[in-house]
Amino acid sequence: MTQSGPLNFPYGARGIEVGDFAIEFRADKIVALRKSAGDHYTLHFGNDSGILDLHRTWRDGAGKDQHQTVFAMRREDIPVMLAELSSPLGAFFRLHRRLRLGWLKRHNIGVVWGLDLVTTEGLAKVTRKVSRRKRVTFDEEKWRAILYVPGYLEEVWEFPDGPFSLFQGNRRIGIGFKVTDRSGRARLFWVKIWNMLNVANAIQKRIVEIALRYAIPPERYGDYTVLIPKG
Repeated sequence: MTQSGPLNFPYGARGIEVGDFAIEFRADKIVALRKSAGDHYTLHFGNDSGILDLHRTWRDGAGKDQHQTVFAMRREDIPVMLAELSSPLGAFFRLHRRLRLGWLKRHNIGVVWGLDLVTTEGLAKVTRKVSRRKRVTFDEEKWRAILYVPGYLEEVWEFPDGPFSLFQGNRRIGIGFKVTDRSGRARLFWVKIWNMLNVANAIQKRIVEIALRYAIPPERYGDYTVLIPKG
């Protein structure tokens, strides 16, 4: 059971799809789309224009492509905005707590490995390439085949570094992490899913507030060629 290496999509893919939703990571942009509707959102990094923008594209009743800018900002403002975002995002790193096997036993909490795969090798084990598309999709049979429930909790120490899931009965209550330091000593931590959701909701509101302060107002879109609707 190994899991290593940085996250890149396997099979030379550049995106992933789940049901009707797909997302692709290209050289200068990220595209998220609904396959059935045909509309999509594009986050363009603006390497040449100097403007980062998020826009929606759809086809109207006459069959003509329409574009709507949802958000735009100058790339030169990104470092300052990211500095402000670091404070609310830091709340996530304060959620983790030490995980002890004795505590798991006393509370009848079980462990499952394989639900939280975050590396290229891990994704390759549970996905397949979509025909004629540079995307991968999840394969339920492959995923079930790699799930592992240890017979003894002590087997957690044999897991590769990375995440695993905590279950109380049929309810997933948290995500555990095994981390090995430079001296070779392994440690266990975990994060309660409910806490993650509460913090995520609060952070989302704060991120929107901060981002809007740096946004180019719609009435100024005409000042930037890249934001002027085409057609």
